[in-house]
Amino acid sequence: MQIQKTNNVQFGAKYISPATIKVKAGKRWKDTQVSFIKFDTSKQRDISFLEGVESLWGGKNLSAGIVDEAHILGGKTNVYGVTTQTSDFDVVDARKVLGLISTDKIAKDESEVGVYRMGTTPKYAYAQNKRSRDVKHIATAMYEAVKNLATKKAKAPVVIHNATPEDAKFLSKLGVEA
Repeated sequence: MQIQKTNNVQFGAKYISPATIKVKAGKRWKDTQVSFIKFDTSKQRDISFLEGVESLWGGKNLSAGIVDEAHILGGKTNVYGVTTQTSDFDVVDARKVLGLISTDKIAKDESEVGVYRMGTTPKYAYAQNKRSRDVKHIATAMYEAVKNLATKKAKAPVVIHNATPEDAKFLSKLGVEA
């Protein structure tokens, strides 16, 4: 029997839903649709992909923490992302990933869904580039997508764990008490 070699690397982010960010068009901000996707943290190839995102971001904006969480907890943590990519999620381009967010399991038997880490690419992060960025509301898009998923699947509220005092101002704009 002959075994054929394939390039199937058993990686594939799962498309969850559209999300909306703002992109600067001239002097105005325009709503732009992006993709909210989920990574399978029980697969080493997905964790390796997240390591690639961490490398592109220079370990900043909680990317290193999200990768550590995926290594330690494996399939017990959920990692989602927002990307400008709109198709072919079996081959995600790390350069198109705008943000990552890690959460508890989202299932109908959960009483709440915890968010642990949320970070955006340094190029568009408010903390690093509030004046010069041409893309914004990435974290808002991720939080809203998780909240919608939690409401739909678990009918449970989203709770932010370990929020820093700096995050509290942002979270209060979203209506979240930190």
